[in-house]
Amino acid sequence: MRVAVVTPPGLLGPYLRRALEPLGHEVDIFGGVDAAANGVEREHAAVLIAPRVERVVAARALADIRHASALGDAFPRAIAVTLEALTPNALKTDGFEASLLVPFQVEQLIATLERGARGRPRVLLVDDSDVVRRHSGAILADAGYEVILAVDGEEGLAKVRTERPDLVLSDVEMPKRDGFSLCKAIKDDPVFGHLPVVICSSLGETSDLERGFDAGADDYLVKPVVAEELVSRLKAILAQTIPSERERVLVVDDSAAIRHLVSDCLRRQGFRVETAIDGQDGVEKAQAAMEPAQGAFDLILTDYDMPRMTGFQLVHALKRDMRTRETPIVMLTARDTKRDQAQMRAAGLTSYLVKPFSTDKCIAIVERALAEARLRRYKEASRLYISAGGVKAAEQKAAASDVYGTVRALEIDATLLFSDVSGFTAMSSKMTAAEVIALMNAYFDALCPVVVEHGGDIDKFIGDAIMAVFQDDPRFTEPHALRAARAGWAMQRALDDFNARRREADPEAKPVIMRIGLNAGPLVRGDLGSRYVRRDYTCIGDTVNRAQRHESACPLGGVLLSQTVYDRIHELVEVEEIGGIKLKGLSEPVSAYALKGFVAR
Repeated sequence: MRVAVVTPPGLLGPYLRRALEPLGHEVDIFGGVDAAANGVEREHAAVLIAPRVERVVAARALADIRHASALGDAFPRAIAVTLEALTPNALKTDGFEASLLVPFQVEQLIATLERGARGRPRVLLVDDSDVVRRHSGAILADAGYEVILAVDGEEGLAKVRTERPDLVLSDVEMPKRDGFSLCKAIKDDPVFGHLPVVICSSLGETSDLERGFDAGADDYLVKPVVAEELVSRLKAILAQTIPSERERVLVVDDSAAIRHLVSDCLRRQGFRVETAIDGQDGVEKAQAAMEPAQGAFDLILTDYDMPRMTGFQLVHALKRDMRTRETPIVMLTARDTKRDQAQMRAAGLTSYLVKPFSTDKCIAIVERALAEARLRRYKEASRLYISAGGVKAAEQKAAASDVYGTVRALEIDATLLFSDVSGFTAMSSKMTAAEVIALMNAYFDALCPVVVEHGGDIDKFIGDAIMAVFQDDPRFTEPHALRAARAGWAMQRALDDFNARRREADPEAKPVIMRIGLNAGPLVRGDLGSRYVRRDYTCIGDTVNRAQRHESACPLGGVLLSQTVYDRIHELVEVEEIGGIKLKGLSEPVSAYALKGFVAR
């Protein structure tokens, strides 16, 4: 293939030329934007752009070259040569289709160029059975792979060298060379050792799997294999070889050798790695990374004994900073006494890795720490999207290992609160979508804490409406009906403050007006929805329906108590009775009570 390289005078151009030309590829080197704009042709398979060209970053250079070029949509695919890993989103935004992280090996360069030239991943299928080759080959082709066939291990090894596949899928029992031998030969090859190998065999004993993984296999499938499983397993393996949006890690160590060892093993797993030379440098880089333009580190891996600041002092400093206190930190240390471990835990350390350690152990510790951090963030984020009752119900399901089993339905006594904004449809029709969302979120920010403060569980939002349930709770001495009434009253006062702040910011802002309805009684709370797809943990029943209907009948800016709520707390509230209220589904009008205040006790 013919490749264009845009780079200032230096090492990159000659290195790429020495790497590609002996393999039969043509390399054209352009020293600047103008030269590239005039020299890049549609025959070029790709354009590689150095990190900086004529004092501008690669993305700007690419944009200028594209603008000045006459090729338009026929401009070749662009590949960024980078000093730091880029996310797929960043690559797409900058106009690149792929990237090469310096330093890179020749085989990585070739794989990046060929994958783009072919347009789809290439799988070498090695099996002496014509039936298996036709069957599995069709499955892979339908899944979007380019399939290369080999009838035995010897031919498979030859095609690895000539066809340069992205993955090898091999049987074990074959003439000339079996699958275990083929796998080991590939993994021992200095050029192709990075190539993923998946063994697919009818040999399924434990000893067979051990032989496969001892030979270096990346995965082992036992025949017969379901098509969906085969495709998903290959997809997962290939995903590890393609640049992905992995986490950003800071490695802190005063030893250049350790920094290189740890950084290299993490980069090979796709992590974006930066380094610091001691504890003080590590703290400064971790804090600087909190700036929006930088992007925070997802994990910090640090040595203990370092100049200027020890690893323990680094942990202590970062845990005192609100911006970095949640960042997982792994310690590299020879100190493994109980006292040292207790001291590290007290400082907030996530985990530690005792020296000397293998790179596999380092990767495992990092992956575990990041997985735990992702799970913690997921749980925290889930609490914003799921009611407190829903979270508790989900945890109970998970603990009982009964996710899809029993559907719960509990009969409880509770008070339901419904709030709703008056005239919301007319108001929102005069606003942009962004303005509506901003207003509603600010409104909910003002009111939701009031509900929670009084022991209410926000069951759901229905447009601009809030549905909250109050049950008996050992944390509170007051009954749920009284707490719900106090919550409704406090919500109206919080809305007054909210409207006052809006008027200060915009004197012409119209006030938000809300109605609140309460009803108490028996209801059903439990799982509602599909057993297998999506469900809510919510409340249903006549008590819920009447709460919503009392909200609809409530005077503007008020809190309306149903008869059942009033009967429970009549000695503790001041009200104005409103008779003759007609509720949907009831033939006779009912009385309700507008809340005016509370009786001092």
